[in-house]
Amino acid sequence: MLHAVPSADRSEVNGTRGRDAAPTTAVDRALATLEGRLAPWRERSREGFAPSESVTPAAQRWLVEIPDTGPTCEVLLADRLLFDLDHIEKEAMLAWVRASQDESGAWLDVHGRPDLSLTALAWWALAQAGDDRTSDRMVKAVRVVHALGGAQRANFEVRLWLAMAGLIQWSWLPAIPSELFLLPPQVPLSPARFSPWAKGVLTPYLLIARAPARLHLVDASELLLRRTGETLVAPRLTRPGLAGDLLQAFDRAVKLSRKLPRGPLPQIAQRRALGWLDALQQDHGGWFSARPTLLSILALRVMGARTDDPRIRRGLDYLRRARGRVAGDGMFIAQGQSAAPLSITAGVLATGLEDRDIAPLLRWQLQDPGPWQQRADAPAGGWPIEPGARSHLDLDATVAVLEALEDVRHDNTAAAPTWAATRRATAVMLAMQESTGAFARFERGEADVLMQRLPWTDADLLAYGKPQDGVHVRLAALVLERLARAGLRAEDDRVSRSLDFLVRATAQRDDAMPLGTLCAVARAAGALLPEDHALRRGLEQRIRARQRDDGSFGSLVDTAHALRALVDLGHACVQAGRAARHLLGAIDSDVDAFASSRTTCCGGPGLSPDTIDPTAAGRHTAAALRRWAALATTVTELRG
Repeated sequence: MLHAVPSADRSEVNGTRGRDAAPTTAVDRALATLEGRLAPWRERSREGFAPSESVTPAAQRWLVEIPDTGPTCEVLLADRLLFDLDHIEKEAMLAWVRASQDESGAWLDVHGRPDLSLTALAWWALAQAGDDRTSDRMVKAVRVVHALGGAQRANFEVRLWLAMAGLIQWSWLPAIPSELFLLPPQVPLSPARFSPWAKGVLTPYLLIARAPARLHLVDASELLLRRTGETLVAPRLTRPGLAGDLLQAFDRAVKLSRKLPRGPLPQIAQRRALGWLDALQQDHGGWFSARPTLLSILALRVMGARTDDPRIRRGLDYLRRARGRVAGDGMFIAQGQSAAPLSITAGVLATGLEDRDIAPLLRWQLQDPGPWQQRADAPAGGWPIEPGARSHLDLDATVAVLEALEDVRHDNTAAAPTWAATRRATAVMLAMQESTGAFARFERGEADVLMQRLPWTDADLLAYGKPQDGVHVRLAALVLERLARAGLRAEDDRVSRSLDFLVRATAQRDDAMPLGTLCAVARAAGALLPEDHALRRGLEQRIRARQRDDGSFGSLVDTAHALRALVDLGHACVQAGRAARHLLGAIDSDVDAFASSRTTCCGGPGLSPDTIDPTAAGRHTAAALRRWAALATTVTELRG
């Protein structure tokens, strides 16, 4: 049952809706103002649709920001071999690294905590550039690294760089038997079953470690923690316990077996891995994202490829496009992708979709077979993580593009191809359902890799998250909402299986689930379940309980999520009205800052688990207010 709008709220929401209508109400005027402020972001998003062969000037491109210095430092270290940075760009990147150092000497993660891996990489990049190691800030950085256990206890990527520089033993990295690459994809131990990110990292790692590669980088041995007798403290590759001890013994056995004659199998596996490397290169020139691209270029060089090799040239072009200028301060940063993710691009364009946006969105839908289809019975369709990533389906991007294309009118000349693309994408979404009822983002089985279950400290490299983590819960909810709009109902066995998954996933303490995820589940429940259903009512109560005295639900993004969830549950009530007024007040008070606020979101392109989305508050608020005004107007008309 729809709830009537309180009389205090009707003056703000009653009026004509529609994007082309004159702004006759407070909501319409606020939306017009907000969407006008988002116009520059839409233009930058459209620049991401430029042909992948062109390199747009960095200052004119929009890049979702990786908030840490890791990608930048790796590009600086690799330039010792690649010689791809000019002097001005290198100095601007070093300036970004220096400016990011905390007063404690550490480099912090996005949550403000000292990060061992970031601090080690940043110190090394600055030492490589010739910074004075005896300076106060460099000495402080070394102390932080030692206090956190030494660089040898950093993550896999840092240890790989240390091994390539000859500073630690290759045995301090996990052993991957090359024969695994000879296994067919049907075998659970096959690397074909790893997540796309893992395949993009571990395939070049096998080639680099088999060589083994050696880069002539500046000495960083003072980052390593030593015992009293100057012996390096070895890192533990497995978790403590009996299972970890057995795996550690297996790891040693694999490394010892490399010294024994094994016939032609290692060479055959190496050629297979090199073939995978060639097959995984995308239309945009890179691999899955920036780090796999960087490692793949290094692996090709190790295997004897020259600098004029087309694969290396295209990979370097991708890395150049993945670097951008920090607005206003003359610094450069390296990013995880060469363009904004399509999931965010589509959300930005949806705030003011124009006819010229439809053709590029349709053009980037997947039309060729990809590795994701090996375990998903579906034709090519859906959208990738970024333009040109032809082999990698991204279900998050697919949902976002489908929502943006909802605004295509039936009389538009692009209506027929849009409908066809939507139909194919719906089949793809259904094919990506896991046996648990969840949905895979990139490939089925991405969150449940057999080798990940072993007590290996680097096991998270193999999979994309966990089967019931927040990323997959949110994705399942968004997909269910799309399927409901495509006409599927709760009685469908595939939909009911996913609803059961959401019931299990949301059966936890209220403070254990982010509000955005909770609201996404509520929207799916509102689209599929009756009002008296236990899941729907429980989610509504949990959302309402989080509203604050000022009408907000915390941040602007959370407030927009909550308002949209209440609206999709069918409520134009007092609490929804208070949330709407809070958002309207935020727009009136400082719309410029509102339209470019820095919001942290999860699910980055692998280089960092978090990214900064400067458009999140604006685009989510625009979507929520549009739905709020439409529902409130409908209720007013029914009551009138």
